[in-house]
Amino acid sequence: MDNILRVCIVGRHYDIPTQEISQETLIALNHLIDESQNINPKDLLKAFLEASEISNTLKTTIQKANQILESNKNP
Repeated sequence: MDNILRVCIVGRHYDIPTQEISQETLIALNHLIDESQNINPKDLLKAFLEASEISNTLKTTIQKANQILESNKNP
């Protein structure tokens, strides 16, 4: 069971194979898990929204950078 992360969210247990999760995500999840292996749904939602915002910002920045590169390539 070393390669399984077991968490409980609102009384429901989930076994998550750790090989499907990046090390950074595992560390973040471990910060959300309390001593009884529970995750507060509010904390999980907050972490998801923060990660989603970071992802969207990165996508937008990459798209803008690509547009700048393309416009500089074809003056």
